[in-house]
Amino acid sequence: MQTLLEAYLKKNINEDIKINKWGKSNKLPIFLKEIYQFYSTEILGRECLLLEILDEATGIVALKKHIKLINNIVDDEVVFVYKTISRFRKQSLIQHRIPFIVQDKQMFLPFLGLDLKAVKDKPKEEIKTFSDSAQLTFLYFLYHKELRINGTELAEIINVTVMTASRVLNELYSVGLLTYEIGGKTGRSKEYRRIGDLEYYEEGSKYLKNPIKKTVYVEKVKENYPVAGLEALSIISMINPPDRKVRAIYKKDFDKIGEKIILDKARIMDEKIDELQVWCYDPVFLSKNNIVDVVSLSVSLSEINDERIEQALEKRMEVEEWYTG
Repeated sequence: MQTLLEAYLKKNINEDIKINKWGKSNKLPIFLKEIYQFYSTEILGRECLLLEILDEATGIVALKKHIKLINNIVDDEVVFVYKTISRFRKQSLIQHRIPFIVQDKQMFLPFLGLDLKAVKDKPKEEIKTFSDSAQLTFLYFLYHKELRINGTELAEIINVTVMTASRVLNELYSVGLLTYEIGGKTGRSKEYRRIGDLEYYEEGSKYLKNPIKKTVYVEKVKENYPVAGLEALSIISMINPPDRKVRAIYKKDFDKIGEKIILDKARIMDEKIDELQVWCYDPVFLSKNNIVDVVSLSVSLSEINDERIEQALEKRMEVEEWYTG
């Protein structure tokens, strides 16, 4: 990092800039030394302390606290250094006027009145809702916080082509939900990871869609189909169960099994015929204990205007770190 960053600053600011390891880190709390590597330099006459981010998930509130702790020891300008950064994080840093440098891409140094972009972001195609595979991948990253993965690995996990997996990762990256580093066995593949908990869910939830393609009714659903809908909510909350079984099935599996669908509405109501939801992605993939995942469940119930359901979902979601932080 030190050599690359020094070259970037020399190219864009001053040929005489030198970056050195900071020798006073022993005065700082131990936890800060686990989060950052510390370097010192002088930029246009201002002494600066460069903090290389080792844990990209550090939030804005925490960054402000860290600046305050460091400024209790030294008066240097504190500048955070990223290898790669999401658009959402970049916008947040600028909004809060927190100095940062992204290697070879951008520096924002408000104490110098400097906002330099060496590389312009490519204009992104507007995304209103996730594609089926992108929503499945978004949820997989949500439930696997430490995941680091490339396109080939993702293709194998969600059972799509490598081309589709690469497109999906680009889709999530383009809306600022993923960052990547070059690595892997070859040292040349992009290894993706998600941004921090709250930002990831808050931003990603804007693009979620109802996974239910259609709902059909059958005499008896198979018990190995994951529990969905209000029946699932009744299991994970205190809400009363519905008077019929509710299950979910992947649309590709539904096309193969040839379930006998009942169309008579009167019979459906009178006999409490089982409900089968046909999903646009495989509900089994993210299910636990044969119950569909909580985010997909929440989105699937979002069109029901019932305060009790909303409260039950809210209470269940509050146990998740990515929901409450």
